Amino acid sequence: MLYRQVPVCKNCPYFTGIDLRFKTLNGVMMNFMDIDLVGEIDKRIEFIAEIKRYNNAEYYNSFYMPAHEYVLLKKVAKCLKCDFYFIVFNGSKFFVSEIDRFEDRRKTVVHNGQKCVKFPKSRFRIFDNNHELDLFFFDQYY
Repeated sequence: MLYRQVPVCKNCPYFTGIDLRFKTLNGVMMNFMDIDLVGEIDKRIEFIAEIKRYNNAEYYNSFYMPAHEYVLLKKVAKCLKCDFYFIVFNGSKFFVSEIDRFEDRRKTVVHNGQKCVKFPKSRFRIFDNNHELDLFFFDQYY
């Protein structure tokens, strides 16, 4: 049986729910989730990122990532031995925060009826356009 595990995140840039859990007859649980961005450089995956869209992001004091996405993406980053970023886009600016894949689980809060991990805005670097964001990743990995 295929069913939605959690409601679709209200801050995802798309509203196609790819978050699904598949339960087989023998009780094995399999989760299916999308990764928004994968950065490959010279045949090696260097980073993954979760992208959220916040209209008027500059007025928020913190940003939220659903807890199940946070945990799964940390696991993927550990397995791939790559960096993990949380990117918030407001239509014109990018807010970028690197997440330590080895940090202990963060405290969760309920936001919009969903269990989330809260990230203070002070942890984010702000880029005014795509070019600045491209230069940031170029400087980090080249």
